[in-house]
Amino acid sequence: MTEQFDIQVMLADGTFADYIVKTERDSDVYQVFSNSEHLASFRASEGEWILEDNTGNLETDLQSRLKEQLKGLRT
Repeated sequence: MTEQFDIQVMLADGTFADYIVKTERDSDVYQVFSNSEHLASFRASEGEWILEDNTGNLETDLQSRLKEQLKGLRT
């Protein structure tokens, strides 16, 4: 069963961007989308998030900001 979350991330310039995060129940992989475009996948690990793929060529700063938001989704 796919779970979907809407998140908002503050960008380096102070503006906000909306993203959709999808994951399968009991999966450690979270996929990040903007509109319907897949941007990246992150794997939950021991206390950290590991970038699995970066199809959207996300900059390091945005990767870090997304990881911070993903922490709130992991229970």
